[in-house]
Amino acid sequence: MKSNLIYILCFFLLFSCSEKEVKIIPVKNSVSETSKRGLFAVNENVVWTSGTKGVVLSTSNNKDWNKFEDSTWADLDFRDIHAFNDKEAIVMSSGDGCEMYKTKDGGITWYKVYENYTKGIFFDGMDFWDNKNGIAFSDPINNQLYIIITKDGGDSWQKLESVELPQTLKGEAGFAASGTGIVCVGDSTVYIGTGGGGASRVFISHNRGLNWKVVNTPMRRGEASGIYSMAFLDELNGVVVGGNYLDSASIEGICAITSDGGLTWKTPKTPPRGYMSCIAYNSDGVLISTGRNGIDVSYDKGNNWEHISDDAYYSCVLNRNSGWLTGRKGKMAKLLIE
Repeated sequence: MKSNLIYILCFFLLFSCSEKEVKIIPVKNSVSETSKRGLFAVNENVVWTSGTKGVVLSTSNNKDWNKFEDSTWADLDFRDIHAFNDKEAIVMSSGDGCEMYKTKDGGITWYKVYENYTKGIFFDGMDFWDNKNGIAFSDPINNQLYIIITKDGGDSWQKLESVELPQTLKGEAGFAASGTGIVCVGDSTVYIGTGGGGASRVFISHNRGLNWKVVNTPMRRGEASGIYSMAFLDELNGVVVGGNYLDSASIEGICAITSDGGLTWKTPKTPPRGYMSCIAYNSDGVLISTGRNGIDVSYDKGNNWEHISDDAYYSCVLNRNSGWLTGRKGKMAKLLIE
């Protein structure tokens, strides 16, 4: 482990929005030039990120970053990370097979908590209801999403056996673009977004995966199309983003909103500008989405979006009035909302 400082460039981009000022501050990444899709903010100061070549970074003061890597991780792409504080975090690899590792000492040491190289396994994301109970999902095996759960903070994981898990459609799967295609809400609700098939759908459980229902959305359907990221501002109001990364300039089916807990979805009045791979929000209800076409912001639960930057990133997080963006080859930026 070694500690390095990511130096903030002396310039920043300032965008004046009707409700807020959003500052996007590019940073010069002297720590790691790997691409990063995993991104999680514990609070305004504690942030973790992960990505290709098995690299993990963390900061406890929102500016100085520590780098963690292991030679045995060189072929892993950690596309999702979940942190409980500045000491405990879990990383999840995506690709042909999955490995998950956990640290309890701020990244000094890591130990493997899950491994699965079953043919067809491709994990897309994970989330937690609290510090003990969490859930993760993979693309389908035998026409059902492959779901695992933990009840001990990620120290061990077990396959979820649910007799009411709906069958997936031909070609239907999740997307591991930012690890945010799954979201836990409240004490027991979980949403999983899919695409790639004849419909882009949301799988819903209100009892931690024991029973499920599935609903269609107006998101774009077909190959490479669907729901890439989800966010719920509360138990009723949610937003999904995505589209088609192969046709990233198109605004067809790139965003949908719900006000009834995911039972029904509709397209927003003014969508983001093209394909988006991640969405995040803060306690004031400010929504940020990012993808190949840049960064958009919404102040009305996702019904109207304003394009604020053409700069492309994979992932975004917000906590109160600050956040981060991560992307290709070490690209990072700091977000400030004033």
